[in-house]
Amino acid sequence: MTKRKNVAVIGGGVSGLAAAKAFDERGHRVFGFERSHDFGGVWELSRSYPGVQTQSPKDLYRYTDLAMPDEYPEWPKGPQVHAYLHAYADKHKLARLFQLNTNVQSMDRRNDGLPGWTLTLEAAGKTWTQDFDFVAVCTGQFSDKNIITHPGQDAFQATGRDVIHSSEYTDPTTVTGKNVVVLGGSKSATDIAVNAAANGAKSVTLVYREPVWRVPYFVGGINFKRLLYMRAQEQQFNGWSPSPWARLSLPRSSR
Repeated sequence: MTKRKNVAVIGGGVSGLAAAKAFDERGHRVFGFERSHDFGGVWELSRSYPGVQTQSPKDLYRYTDLAMPDEYPEWPKGPQVHAYLHAYADKHKLARLFQLNTNVQSMDRRNDGLPGWTLTLEAAGKTWTQDFDFVAVCTGQFSDKNIITHPGQDAFQATGRDVIHSSEYTDPTTVTGKNVVVLGGSKSATDIAVNAAANGAKSVTLVYREPVWRVPYFVGGINFKRLLYMRAQEQQFNGWSPSPWARLSLPRSSR
């Protein structure tokens, strides 16, 4: 029989919702904390740039116990993923487990000698501490903006020009008729560059340090999942027990 524990789940995105559901169905007392006003993590609408969509097909980017709706396209758009996450939360009644608009300020070992952690929490101007037996940190690697500064940036902004993070690009009309520079060359950068060009930007310039080979959704008319997500492709990745053929293909240092 499982010993019931007090479990904190930090974050209400894809992983946080799954963690809360897993702990709850095993009988633990779950306390979820999400710093924004809504579930969704990077898919929360106020953090999503126009046109954002998944990189993986919908039959792979899903929870095992809830398929995405049949009417969704192969690569769902941001609002559709956000709605899907809410459907998952509704299915498992996860809203009852979470406190929204709640910040976790710190996480320290408990002072009472028991195993576990003490979280310092803040919401609505109030701060308090709470002890937990276990903490699941589900904030992901994109929970905080990666913002850089450059010499002359203050003077640039003082003239009325803007420097924003990709998560703040929510209104494409703000770039109409303007010269836009996008720093970075991965998915969000290329998505925003294309969106800005499509919404009337005077010019769009991509600046990046290293070129990134982007896999298109279709390669020669074939859905890329038919080329990458198959047994033959698995041979290119190290496994716990590689086959004899795979062992021959590994570098000597990896055998």
